[in-house]
Amino acid sequence: MSIWPGSFSDMFCANDPFVKFLQARKGARVYLKPYVGNSGDSLIWMGNEMLLNELGVTRVLDPRKADIILWPGGNPTMWQSNLDSWLESWRMFPATEFVVAPATFQGEALDWRTLLKTTNARIGAIFARDTESYRNLQRLELPHKIIIGLGHDPAFHLKDSEWVAKHREAATSEYILASFRRDHESALKRSSMENYSKTWLVSSIFSRYQHLRYSKFHLFRLRKIRQICGAKSAVIERDAPLMSFEVFVETVRRASQVHTDRLHCMIMALLLGKEVFAYPTAYAKLEGVYEHSIKSWAIVHFVRT
Repeated sequence: MSIWPGSFSDMFCANDPFVKFLQARKGARVYLKPYVGNSGDSLIWMGNEMLLNELGVTRVLDPRKADIILWPGGNPTMWQSNLDSWLESWRMFPATEFVVAPATFQGEALDWRTLLKTTNARIGAIFARDTESYRNLQRLELPHKIIIGLGHDPAFHLKDSEWVAKHREAATSEYILASFRRDHESALKRSSMENYSKTWLVSSIFSRYQHLRYSKFHLFRLRKIRQICGAKSAVIERDAPLMSFEVFVETVRRASQVHTDRLHCMIMALLLGKEVFAYPTAYAKLEGVYEHSIKSWAIVHFVRT
């Protein structure tokens, strides 16, 4: 169960460099930049909205009228669509300050490092949400005028909200939720078949092969869950963040326990006071955020598989 010491201000505003940055730019007009994501990213969006509102920061819906384009956070460096959105913003609004809220900066598949080091965009600040991402940013040796900081994932700013309080009140304990990802961030290593040319036939064979690999991996995890919880426990498997936001929240709200390798499924469950079991991904994403933002106020059971 979660422990809830202090207030929103005590936990996140006092020492969070991202919050301090926004406080220093209080008079600026901010455009919160949408990006392609899932329902977990909607928690990030809501957290940013609440924070900007709490700080009295003016938001605009027209980026042409903005002093700051604020990227909400998330994991932009492992998804090409997000990096493409960065490039589009930099091209369309070269004179507007670009700021990245606490996010993950890891992964080697996409060359985000070169992108940040060589751009002429007016980047004002970049914030990490875990220590490894923070170190990765420091290693880039970006210009001194760019502020680099280690903050908290914006979703945590929902912690003391009325919205969370109402969902906690409505929470039930009907089943054990298993919510696992099936993409390149999964702990299941990519097959070497992905390096083959993608003709129609090879692509079809690979897709089927990959589906079987993921299915076998998830069956292994379900067996692990039953070892932890007992063979008679009612377990449902749903990749909840891929559902609509309302269904995502309800699915987590109805669970007694949540077993997941999805960061914001973990965060949503903790906000609702659920017992959480976290599983590895391709890198230490959940562990990093736990160490920096969670361990002082909640318990997460990390399962090694």
